[in-house]
Amino acid sequence: MKGKKTNENWSHKNDFPIEEVWGTYHTLSQLIVPRLLAFKALEKHGRPADFKDIQEWNNTIQKMIDAFELMKYATTYSEEEEHAIVQGLDLFSKYYLYLWD
Repeated sequence: MKGKKTNENWSHKNDFPIEEVWGTYHTLSQLIVPRLLAFKALEKHGRPADFKDIQEWNNTIQKMIDAFELMKYATTYSEEEEHAIVQGLDLFSKYYLYLWD
């Protein structure tokens, strides 16, 4: 059928540039950093209950940002950078559902 798209030749390899798929964590880091920066800059009206104030919450968000910044392009890390990445990713996972205002 001319002009009608069929699923017969459909493939995931055409959805995204292969470099973005091979380095998914780099790609996602590039997307997450500007959004976390914008979220941190918001005049927030709330925070997770285990933080005493917005400043402490913003410091935690910054640790997440730092982790994703490190992962944006590099593939090897110093011991200190690996620690910052693990800490930031743990915080991101723990507070993921609190990234709203």
